[in-house]
Amino acid sequence: MQVLVSVSSVQEAELALSAGVRLIDLKETSYGALAALDLDVSQSIIDAVNRYRQQHPDSAITVSATIGDDCASVPAFLQLSGTRCNMGVDVIKLPETIWGQENFQTGITLLLSSHCRLIAVLSPPSLAEKDRLQGILHDLARRGYWGVMVDTTEKSQPLTALLALDALVYFVGMARSLNLYVGMAGGLRMAQFEQLAAIAPDYLGFRSGLCANQRREQPLIPEKVHLLVEKLSQIC
Repeated sequence: MQVLVSVSSVQEAELALSAGVRLIDLKETSYGALAALDLDVSQSIIDAVNRYRQQHPDSAITVSATIGDDCASVPAFLQLSGTRCNMGVDVIKLPETIWGQENFQTGITLLLSSHCRLIAVLSPPSLAEKDRLQGILHDLARRGYWGVMVDTTEKSQPLTALLALDALVYFVGMARSLNLYVGMAGGLRMAQFEQLAAIAPDYLGFRSGLCANQRREQPLIPEKVHLLVEKLSQIC
């Protein structure tokens, strides 16, 4: 298992890398749930990650990026995603407002055929009905998505306050059975780490729980990032 940390600056990315985080998520954290980070800032972070990779060739860093909570059109979607893939982002995370809408499917197929890896981000209500969830996951796997994750739009409550553990267990188990890289995120705090790690997802995503006053728009606190990686090392 790994931890994913969302960053919005080169300084935060370098902090996460130095602490031992191997999944770096590029995200604008001042608004929205999956807001796209500025392209120039994104490129600077990619450059910093590449320097780290050169210095640590066995580090196996993966960089993901969000492209927004919604998208106005298919051309805009392709531009937002393609630009980030071309600059060196490894994985693009898509909200349900994109991957779940029929009008975006042709564009998504184009991205998948260009070997751009995609993660479909599911909202908690999508995990409520097992039969429907099973159909969604089978379809995503069939289409060639690299992974899936569940995340919340409101960060005032952790994921565990919105979904029962058995729903998360079913989600992770079903996704893994389909060879989908599976993660969980959404207002997570240190207190939820052991409980969710026991479900054995591929990763847990953190941001607000690593910031002052649990406010995701605040900078990452170095001590909390290091503590998170220390917790990870105790189970892996």
